[in-house]
Amino acid sequence: MKRLCSLALLAVLLFGAATATLAADAPAFRRGINLARLHSLPMDDPEVPGAFLWPPFQGPLARIDDAELHRLRAVGFDFVRLPVAPAPFLAVTEAERRLLIDALYDTVRRLQAAGFGVLVDAHPNHFDPNWSAPRILADADGAAFRAYGEWLKQLARYLRDLPADKTALGLMNEPQEDCRLTTANEWTRMQPLLYAAVREIAPDLALVLTTGCWSSPDALPHLEMEPYDANTLVDVHYYRPYPFTHQGLPFANAPLRHMSGLAYPGVGADKAVALARTKQLIAARQRAGVDVPGDTLKQARGVIANYYDDPPLVDDAYVQGHFAAMRQWVDAQKIAPSRLIIGEFGVARQPEGLPEIPGRILWLEHVRKAAEANGFGWALWDYNAGDGYPGFGLVFDNESRKIDPDVIQALGLDRSGLHN
Repeated sequence: MKRLCSLALLAVLLFGAATATLAADAPAFRRGINLARLHSLPMDDPEVPGAFLWPPFQGPLARIDDAELHRLRAVGFDFVRLPVAPAPFLAVTEAERRLLIDALYDTVRRLQAAGFGVLVDAHPNHFDPNWSAPRILADADGAAFRAYGEWLKQLARYLRDLPADKTALGLMNEPQEDCRLTTANEWTRMQPLLYAAVREIAPDLALVLTTGCWSSPDALPHLEMEPYDANTLVDVHYYRPYPFTHQGLPFANAPLRHMSGLAYPGVGADKAVALARTKQLIAARQRAGVDVPGDTLKQARGVIANYYDDPPLVDDAYVQGHFAAMRQWVDAQKIAPSRLIIGEFGVARQPEGLPEIPGRILWLEHVRKAAEANGFGWALWDYNAGDGYPGFGLVFDNESRKIDPDVIQALGLDRSGLHN
């Protein structure tokens, strides 16, 4: 505990020095896309638990060609949020780590040469046995936290020489499930330690904070911006209502992973559609040999009833209310609205054979408009489809890489750019 207090004091001193000396404002990231497969899905070594194949980031999803980048720029995206998994960097030799950082640096420079700003997002895998966020954050004096901090500092040494108006480094994606912990490893205590260490290495590099509750805006009230300098952004994620955005995803909570047809807006929608499509999906999963618990349909009925009948009712006002609350936080913190970025938002496509979610495109439009109306930047999750399931992809599938023009329109981007 004494060590933690001394580190916190050091963080405060560094904040003061940074605030006094730093003149640059944060980059203006406005309309972004997550390229979440290039450096964040390492290939596990089947022979060695906790190890990775070499190179760890490989396969078709770890590549994007120049024509794809040109098309994304032509429709109007101006920055890329680039998730990077720390585990492969921390599980190899120092020489191998330098090779991985060199490869990441090359990707960032390539994206910037294509006209994008780049927000490098340190993105631990929730399921990694050694390098998940909870394991890293378990102890400020622990080996995992120290190693993770050193890795961030290494990234910062590379990134600090890139254009300041096009480069940012996020300290950690979705650090904890709880909005607030009462223990010493509470994120609002750990985040300043990482910030201070990285800021010392890179005084002019934009750094990106986040919140608890899986980077939810619900935890913004626990984040005070006064100690941080003006070259600091905040990244929060918007997946609301969660049953709508995550229905049908194989990794979603039960029974949501076996549900489909929940509509946006919920007001005036037909509950029978959701029940019928959920039955259809359950039957398809059972035919495919998926183990669907016997009480899934009963649980789904409860989710459907809550979604449509319990306040707050889901509509455009529901979305706007959340963004108004974020803007109130921004104003109370006396920071520019552009320093808040909706770093992830999206709605899952449905499994093959099921119709589109009613209102999926409309939800994307409403969220995008709410972000822009309040002066926030945004980054759609995600460019690629899932690996073996449709997921959140901007593209219809990973083979054709054909971009959905309806999503481009909902995002207020230029559909004509798809033909460039």
